[in-house]
Amino acid sequence: MGETSSDLGPETALDLLSASRRLAAVVAVEEADEPVSSGELATMTAAAEHGRSPGRLGGRSTSAVKSDLESDHLPRLVAHDVLRDAEGGYEAGANLDNLLSVVDVTMDECGAGRSLRTSERQPGDAGGPAISGGVRDTDI
Repeated sequence: MGETSSDLGPETALDLLSASRRLAAVVAVEEADEPVSSGELATMTAAAEHGRSPGRLGGRSTSAVKSDLESDHLPRLVAHDVLRDAEGGYEAGANLDNLLSVVDVTMDECGAGRSLRTSERQPGDAGGPAISGGVRDTDI
């Protein structure tokens, strides 16, 4: 993963966002006021995938998601400096805003004109992080 913070291109950005679990992690960290642990990210992601609130999940659902995040998704985001390991969890890396701006530009080019935010849903709501205005993955 030889890219540095200055050369995160559209292809890499879209590849990083091609998995819903990575997308959920990016959005949750971007909106957080403090570092978010992998356990918290797993709980929010599992809740969204099962259409339940985070408090209504069993440990098995969350542990499988946490393992997947820690073994695959979070290392990819850290390797591209989208997220950074921080005391207590993950925080925004140098490329987080760049990643989101690539997505916003791509959506604008597709005529969607909306930004990537969870303003319509809270972590754990059914469907996970929302793309404001109801834009679907196929619109990106």
